[in-house]
Amino acid sequence: MLRVGLTGGIGAGKSTVASELASLGAVVVDSDKIAREVVEPGTDGLAAVVEAFGSDVLDADGALDRPALGRIVFNDDEARRRLNGILHPLIGARTGELVAAAPADAVLVHDVPLLVENGMGAAFALVVVVDAPEDVRVERLERTRGMTEDDARSRIRAQATTEARRAAADVWIDNVGSEDEVRAGVRELWKDRLVPFEAAVRAGTATPWPEEVVPADPTWPDQARRLAARLVLAGGDRVDRVEHVGPTAVSGTSAPDVIDLLVLSAATPDELANPFGRIGFPTAGDGRFGGADPARPARVTVAPEAAEVARGLLSARDEAR
Repeated sequence: MLRVGLTGGIGAGKSTVASELASLGAVVVDSDKIAREVVEPGTDGLAAVVEAFGSDVLDADGALDRPALGRIVFNDDEARRRLNGILHPLIGARTGELVAAAPADAVLVHDVPLLVENGMGAAFALVVVVDAPEDVRVERLERTRGMTEDDARSRIRAQATTEARRAAADVWIDNVGSEDEVRAGVRELWKDRLVPFEAAVRAGTATPWPEEVVPADPTWPDQARRLAARLVLAGGDRVDRVEHVGPTAVSGTSAPDVIDLLVLSAATPDELANPFGRIGFPTAGDGRFGGADPARPARVTVAPEAAEVARGLLSARDEAR
């Protein structure tokens, strides 16, 4: 199973990408849909919301009046925290049920609008971000949701910045062309990356480490940071920290396009094999791990900080810098 995070700002066209992935065979877990389910009439979730915010958040039929609730929480941080405290556990429990029901070979796509805002990227083996220029998004929101321009821009600017989304993205989809063009790009992503990635995770095979030297990529540090965050989350308290080492850790240096990471840990590679393998880092021989993502070769060494191999990797990087 491959767990993919899908996100994008309001009006960016994320739903088009999600629907195409679903048509290709992905299991899409829509967090917005789940958020609506857990507050349907008769649910404990709706009862808790009414208790917290009063009956004015109900419409004439006894269902949740979302605009009314939105007016209460949109500019009130404390009210928003209170609402999140009610909804997040319910959404998490329902999400867990859907994940457990997915087949073992699923490409499981979590459609999460606030993935970046909530710092959730490390929970997924890959993060796909859908974006479009602000003016394009405003026009879509005016046309499809009847928003005023001021309301649309306010909603957009209340969400994560483009820079924050780029920092979180393993895959960036510019949704500025026609719908057919966007869907064609999603089909290519599915065939060339998602399906092979899932198969490699399930088989426990790493992408070969390239040897050809290429020009320095200024995004290598960001890529390393995302991979390191996944390893830290997967390893839990068994991982002290993760360092970006090797030639790609040295700014401006041409190098083979492989991200080298050093996991500083007292745990043995065998003890980390299962948690690392599940998130896309299968064992690759000699006590090391490799990335299963066909588009992002990675090489992971595990060692205690006092070990000779760890000191050597850190020293070589620091001297090169």
